Order: sequence, then C-alpha cells, then structure tokens
Amino acid sequence: AKSIGAYATVLSGEVNAILLTGGIAHSQEFIDGIVRRVQYIAPISIMPGEFEMEALAMGAIRALSGAEPILTYTGEPVWAGLDAIRATHKGKEA
Repeated sequence: AKSIGAYATVLSGEVNAILLTGGIAHSQEFIDGIVRRVQYIAPISIMPGEFEMEALAMGAIRALSGAEPILTYTGEPVWAGLDAIRATHKGKEA
C-alpha cells in the first residue's frame, strides 16, 4: 500500500487503475488490506496468478516469427550495478 501511494504521488495523483497480480493475489486477506488502504486512489482490478510462462511463450513466438531478433546470451550478467554500488559503499556501514 505504501508503494502504491508513493507511485501515485509520482504520477501527481493521475492514476488510471491499480492492478494486483501474482500468487499473493489469491489471498483475500491480502487483497482486503490493500484495497482498504488504496481504493481512494483509483479503481482496483485483481488478477490472481502468475503469468511468467505465458510471457515466455509470447516472447518465443515473437522471436520465431521475426517480430523480434533472436538473441544469444553468454551467461554473463547484463547488469553489474549491484557490484558497483557495493564497492562504492564498502566500509561506509554504520
């Protein structure tokens, strides 16, 4: 709820909808708690479940149909930001 409120401020309150997804959206207690706290911001839709497999399948279809290039991954991390952040803050812990 705090994060939804934070995003709403970034959007200057111009929020069209709030969508709650994932396995946690199967929990009515979770949904009730979030809805109670953020329903004044925008209409809320609930889509319980995880859609990772569907997204992967659609990506494969786009690649195989030529709509997206097929990429080769080396296994090397594509983002090294965490290491840079850790190096910058090393020794600064209180």
